[in-house]
This record gives sequence, structure tokens and C-alpha cells, in this order.
Amino acid sequence: MSTQKNWILVLIPLVLASVITPVTSTHFTPIQDRDYWPTAGWRIQPPESQGMNSTRLDEFWNHIHPIDGLTGFLLIRNGYLLYEAYWPNLGPDTLGTVASITKSISATILGAAIADGYVTSVNDSVLDYFTDRTIANPSPQKDAMTIWHLLTMSSGFESSAQTMGLAPDWIQYVLDLPMVNDPGAVWNYDAGCSHLISAIISQTTGMSMATYAQARVLGPMGISVYEWPTDPQGITTGFGGLELKLRDLAKFGYLFLNNGTWGPFQIIPTEWVAACTHSYFNFTIDGYGYQWWVDPELSGYSMRGAGGKRVFILPEQDLVLVFAGATTYSILDFYSLFEEFLYPAIIGDTTSLQQPVQEQVLPFVLVLLIIIIPLVVGTKYIQRKRS
Repeated sequence: MSTQKNWILVLIPLVLASVITPVTSTHFTPIQDRDYWPTAGWRIQPPESQGMNSTRLDEFWNHIHPIDGLTGFLLIRNGYLLYEAYWPNLGPDTLGTVASITKSISATILGAAIADGYVTSVNDSVLDYFTDRTIANPSPQKDAMTIWHLLTMSSGFESSAQTMGLAPDWIQYVLDLPMVNDPGAVWNYDAGCSHLISAIISQTTGMSMATYAQARVLGPMGISVYEWPTDPQGITTGFGGLELKLRDLAKFGYLFLNNGTWGPFQIIPTEWVAACTHSYFNFTIDGYGYQWWVDPELSGYSMRGAGGKRVFILPEQDLVLVFAGATTYSILDFYSLFEEFLYPAIIGDTTSLQQPVQEQVLPFVLVLLIIIIPLVVGTKYIQRKRS
């Protein structure tokens, strides 16, 4: 009889633990069941409506704006535009260069081209896409270079950053460069890698990267006003020069925050988003993915351009932060600024990864009615019968 009681006492906490423990995830997956999509424009709400402190956000802008000459700042949480500020004479309709953020957008467009079957794989040889060209400085290293090496800035090329723009044919110039490292061995941030990605998209789709991007990515997200220059051969610049409104730039961050979905469309495969934001080369405080930066200290990732141009995506807080850049061309310490100003501005969460209380209690009640109570009653009945 004592054995039966002990068995019941052990069973009850085990059953309870299995049914009422909240369902959580160690890897935050952004909520994609949005109540609207900002294709036609962002819905504006006060910061407090989405768990943000407006006074703290004012302090953030007032600190970062005059010291570093920051020209614009947007904050989006849970899909709503909560904070927007600009340098005098600038505003929501102002086009501004995004500099090297263009590289991240080029990688995004490549993901669509792979999904559409135009480009086979990131493991394809780069030279296989330029068989119509005679390429100087041939070598086994150059033959081994793949699209993956372009995406991760580890092509092995001698740097082209300072001289590519002086050449009459930018693509030919980059392909002709001598190899100084084995592909994949050394990270070397270089514009030529990104421009080759644009050329590969153009070569395979039969249209410029900008034209393909408009039909496949920009258009479905409601982006139609922008400037995107080309090289002397008409190839869209893959490394910089793109001009966007800040609100449209924020849409790229929101696309990735939602794992490549946009309303009913899977614009970019979820796997491509994960690949872009995975760190293949790790540095002191950050890492590098497919032309995207990884920010482990923020539990997020970012697009970056010269002069403090940034788009930060923080999935755990459901945040997209956009910075237009600084007039002083300074390098801002965003990590410290977030710690001092941004995180204290988060005063609550409007979403939860845990089950609602009623959903947690219902299984417990069912188990209690179906298993525990009959078991206890049956045990007592047997005891009485034996006595």
C-alpha cells in the first residue's frame, strides 16, 4: 500500500511538469502572423503602444544626432513605425545613398535568383559564368573560386577597391586580377566581389540586377522610387551607389526579420536568410555572413555602409533600426549607444513566445480528470475492498 502511494506521488509531479511547462524556444523565430504588411507604407503608432519609452528614445536621438551629425533614424517594432527623426531639410521622401548596404541587398537579390533557378548554387565556379571572356592571370586558385567566396569576401583576389572604378570594364578588371590567397582562406572586404555578384545575376537572368530586383523583390515590397547606378557596361553596381528612402530601406530589414516572407509571398527562401546571417568569418565583436554582418552582442545582424549607415535587425525584440549615417563620417559605437539608451527604452513586450495561461492549464485539467483522479479513486476503492 505504501508502494502504491509513493508511485502516485512520483507520477503526479512528472505529469504536471510535462503538461504545464511553458513552451519556449532557445532560438527566437520572428512572428510572421502580422496584422498588416507595410507594402503601401508603415503604420505609425506611439512608442508606448509597442512597449517602448518615447522619452528614452528622444534622449537617444538627442544624444546621437548633434554629436555625430546623424542625418536620420527610424525605429520599427512589431511592424509599426514608432520613431522617426531627420536632419533639418530632410524627411521621409528624401533619397539617400546607402553605400555598402548595397552589398547586402545584392546578396538578397542573389537569393531570389537562386530560388528562381537562374543561378544553380553558391558552390558554382565563378569563371563558369564568364566563359565568353579571356581572363588574365589564370591559376588553379582562380579556377577554384566559387560564388560562396564572393559572398563571404574571401575570393583570394588582390584588392580592387581603389582601382576598379578607373578601368573601362570593371568586370574584366576584377576577373583579371592576380590571386594572392587560396579562395576561402582570408577575409578581404572588397567591392569587386559584390560587383561580380551583380554581373552573375545579369548574365543568368538576361536583365540588369536592378531590373530583376524591381520585378522580383522591390516591387512586391512596394519599393519603386530609388536610384541605382551602373558601370560603363550597364551592369548595376553591386557594391554601392544605391539611393533609397529610409522607410524603404527599413523594408529590407523587415523582410529578413520575417524570414524572407512578405504577406503571402516567400520573396527570399528562409534558408537564404539563415545563410546570409550566419557568421563564416568571426572578428573581435562581430562576424561576416553573405554580405551581411552578424552582431552576436546584440543577438542580431545588420547591413552596414560607410559613415554610420546601418540597418540593425534584433529578432528577440522584434526590432528594425535604421540609421541614415553621420555627416561627420564618424564610426559610431552602436553597441555602447544601445546599451546606454536603446535597451532602457524597451519597457515591455507586446508579444510572447509562451502559451497563454488557459492553454497551459487546459492540458493539466484534462490529465487530472482522465488519469490522476481515476487513478486515486481506483486505488482507494481497491484499498477498501481489501479491508
